[in-house]
Amino acid sequence: MPSIIIVDDDKALRKNLAFYLRSQGYDVDTAESGEEAVVKIEEKLFDVIVTDCRMAKMSGMELIKIAKKSRPSAEIIVITGYGTIPMAVEAIQSGAAEFLCKPFEFPKLLNAIELVLKKREKLVVESNDKYDRIITKSQKMSDVLDLVAKGAATSVPVHIEGEVGTGKELIARSIHARSDRHGANFVTVVCATNNEQELVAELFGSVNDAGEYVPGAIAMADGGTLFLKDVDSLSQSLQVRLLKFLQDGFMTFGDKYQKVKSDVRLICSSTKSLKRLVASGHFREDLFYSINIMPIYVPPLRNRISDIFPLVNHFLEKYSAKFNKDIKALSPDVLSWMQTYQWPGNVAELENIISRAASLATSEYIDESLIFTLPKDRPISEEAPGFLNLTLKDNQKSLILKALKQNNGNYSRTAQQLGISRTTLWRRMKRFNIEEIHQAEA
Repeated sequence: MPSIIIVDDDKALRKNLAFYLRSQGYDVDTAESGEEAVVKIEEKLFDVIVTDCRMAKMSGMELIKIAKKSRPSAEIIVITGYGTIPMAVEAIQSGAAEFLCKPFEFPKLLNAIELVLKKREKLVVESNDKYDRIITKSQKMSDVLDLVAKGAATSVPVHIEGEVGTGKELIARSIHARSDRHGANFVTVVCATNNEQELVAELFGSVNDAGEYVPGAIAMADGGTLFLKDVDSLSQSLQVRLLKFLQDGFMTFGDKYQKVKSDVRLICSSTKSLKRLVASGHFREDLFYSINIMPIYVPPLRNRISDIFPLVNHFLEKYSAKFNKDIKALSPDVLSWMQTYQWPGNVAELENIISRAASLATSEYIDESLIFTLPKDRPISEEAPGFLNLTLKDNQKSLILKALKQNNGNYSRTAQQLGISRTTLWRRMKRFNIEEIHQAEA
């Protein structure tokens, strides 16, 4: 999830802003001075720095200059009770992205944060075909994209490992699209099949009744890229044949063992760890070293929460156009849930949810009624450790109860801390039956 640091010598404002932004799904830290902020900024990479302008000793302007030198990628938002046009100009020129005058409504700061984060989205790899761009702003995926660029500059075999739905084929296609082989074929073979004879023919080709050679995927990918999806599913005999092709550069087929040469760039993917399969004897060690020359691990979506918002925006735009609708956003409740959900199906699951909701939407916004109760319906599994089996209602209810407890039942302070009006607080308490629960606890 995106990380934010709030720098302000006003303890109450600092505390309330931190609580509000955490309730919106952000990772929030605080500092009461510019000096403390500098130490924390050097220790941790923050996506956004929210700083007061007038503070004792080190001012916000000084902090901006120091932060921009040590963390140039961080976005800075200045908040001040003494705002002037010259001050705003100076802040922007020093590197601030936004300038807000106190007092302000918390949602206004939230909008500013979302705006600067949206501007930071990286649309890194673009393909000329029907496949989408790789969209990310997480450091983990930025590291993956660095490997994509390096892989595209060579012709060595690449092995892409990651869970189902993380986008391994998109990574493979991106490598092909950026390589000097982009003008030739990109051929995909799904290795997870129970019919080994069909897979042999699909890979290496076959001989028809007339004795003529029918090209397989290896031959059709000559000069281009062969993508073997789920290579961990290959049988031992097929592993031997694939290894021999990689070593010799040609393959044999038919009863007479005719040879066909093919120049292919091999990219493989797996959902299981090939190292573990080698250790258990289920995957050949020599083949592993032949295809794992450039390994790429694609992290699951639950480990790169900061990618959820840009992916949501991308899929909303995609499916709004597809279904001829004008959908602007998801409700805050849905976005909050998305940051706690474990995403066992990763990006593919996120896209399916947005696609379905967009097809059913009748307004500009998608709320929880269109998302259904997916977390409640899905059982906890070993594939999703730590899965939070919460509905959207549970999530909001928990936040309100926590705020009420912290403020000893004071509704005005609770509403202020949550960044909502007292009326809205009462309405949500009534909706979630919180009033009765709270009175019982009092």
